[in-house]
Amino acid sequence: MSIQNDVISPGVFDELGLKTLPDLYDYAISMFGPSVLLKKHHPWGYQSITYQEFGKLLSFIGAGLVEAGLDKGDRVILIAENSPEWVLVYAAVTSCGGTIVPLEPRMKENEIRHLMIHSEAKFIIASRKVFIESIEQMNLGEIKLVIIGDEDVPPGTLTLGLVMATGKDKISSGDASFFKSKSEIRADDIAAICYTSGTTGTPKGTVLLQSNLMSDLESLHSGVFIAQDDVFLSILPLYHTFASMVNILIPVFRGSTVVFARSIKPRTILEDIQRESVTLIAGVPLLFEHIAQLFAGAASASGSRKGFVAKIKGWFGKLFGGGKSASAPSGAAAGLKNIRFCISGAAGLRGDVEAALTGAGLKVLQGYGLTEASPVVSVNLFDDPRPGTVGPPLPNIIVNIDRPDAEGVGEIVVRGGNVMKGYFKNPEATSEVLRDGALYTGDLGRLDKDGYLTIVGRKKSVIVTAGGKNVYPDEIESLLGSSRMILECIVMPVDDRKGNARPGAVIVPDYDAIVSAQGGTGKVSEETIRELIADEIKRISEDLADYKHIHEFRIRDSELPKTPTRKLKRHLVKWTEE
Repeated sequence: MSIQNDVISPGVFDELGLKTLPDLYDYAISMFGPSVLLKKHHPWGYQSITYQEFGKLLSFIGAGLVEAGLDKGDRVILIAENSPEWVLVYAAVTSCGGTIVPLEPRMKENEIRHLMIHSEAKFIIASRKVFIESIEQMNLGEIKLVIIGDEDVPPGTLTLGLVMATGKDKISSGDASFFKSKSEIRADDIAAICYTSGTTGTPKGTVLLQSNLMSDLESLHSGVFIAQDDVFLSILPLYHTFASMVNILIPVFRGSTVVFARSIKPRTILEDIQRESVTLIAGVPLLFEHIAQLFAGAASASGSRKGFVAKIKGWFGKLFGGGKSASAPSGAAAGLKNIRFCISGAAGLRGDVEAALTGAGLKVLQGYGLTEASPVVSVNLFDDPRPGTVGPPLPNIIVNIDRPDAEGVGEIVVRGGNVMKGYFKNPEATSEVLRDGALYTGDLGRLDKDGYLTIVGRKKSVIVTAGGKNVYPDEIESLLGSSRMILECIVMPVDDRKGNARPGAVIVPDYDAIVSAQGGTGKVSEETIRELIADEIKRISEDLADYKHIHEFRIRDSELPKTPTRKLKRHLVKWTEE
């Protein structure tokens, strides 16, 4: 079974002559020059960068890097927190023929060292914080280090300010080295090597060409309407391909503004939304759960998940409907009314949270993608979103379901110009997922008659029972996660007495909710906790087929291991005796 959206021909990007990221930047600078592209709030006031200033600054940085020895194809590690400088470095490196290698700023020294060696990096551009915490004591050998920030850095250290000043002097003196490098970039040049977050083991370097990113950008532009007066709130870490696509490249093409969130605290986010008149937010499910819970207020004591949902609907109904609430943050209603929609990606949005937010008037469009697809594959339609699905494939992207079972579930296969070139220096891993130009994602899903895609789980995570039935952990985890007694959980295969695989669950209880349910005395025994969790599992299992019932469960006190985008690292969770 397969589905493909209407193919746009001739393409908008072909008409505009946009084949590479430098083409994109030049187009945006010429079209939207005086408009504000980047905006960040500091204690001393606002830092705003217009499209014209963006063009000058990226040229200065690019020219400075070329002068420092950056040649075409050289890898440049960028490891820093979200900031306008992050965007400028990304644009500069991809404009002068370098390959950007974005890394998570919370990585430890050993992780950075490993990826530094594997990527064969020539430059590392790091924030001062990352430098002090993880890089200062490293022996970098011949790798050139550039620190973002000029304060309190070792004498003689190359800083981004110095690189920028050098580049400005070179351009002012008539040196055209940067512009020559820029003019030689081709669509089949490597733009980025993005290391996957490692949900199943060792990270792999996903090689994305200039054409891959531009293809996905054009598909997104064709599938989701973005206006020049839209204001994006940048919350997700930009090193993640989803964030760099949705919070840099899409806004740049449309001439929109990107505002950097001051923190990830829900109340601060709400203040930023109001102050900056934010219209679009791209986030992961945890963000939307936190925002929902912020307005749920006392819902944790409501006694059921239905109460939680009702409470959220009540708060958001007042916010969007103009009603007053003494407990609602001051002015929040006016700020939230500006939001046209939100996009949720990277993991599945819990059904009850989606229902609550959608029912209250906050449109949240679920989408699906993966780094290897540059990254967005599908997203729900604005005018016809379907809860529980991740929408139809974007224009010019083809999705097939390989070897569907009786319920239409099979491996999701993606074709299109957005599909990666392969994994860096890893032909074996590449051959496992790329076959005849198609990307075998390892994700399981099904397509309905209208082409909407539903994600069921990971191929490697499926539990096959003795009766040959397939159990998809994600489905059961989503249901268990809707219990207010369960903070989080993971479902995995366990053997019954006959040695047959059955679903088992590792449960992290929500102790606050349990204490509240017991009258708030704070005295709850381990036996009581197990009984409450067992009752919740039994209640939830009533609507499931027998073979999907949880055979056994374990209690875990610590948080389950996750990637930065909140995906479970299943391979790190073991079934152990309590």
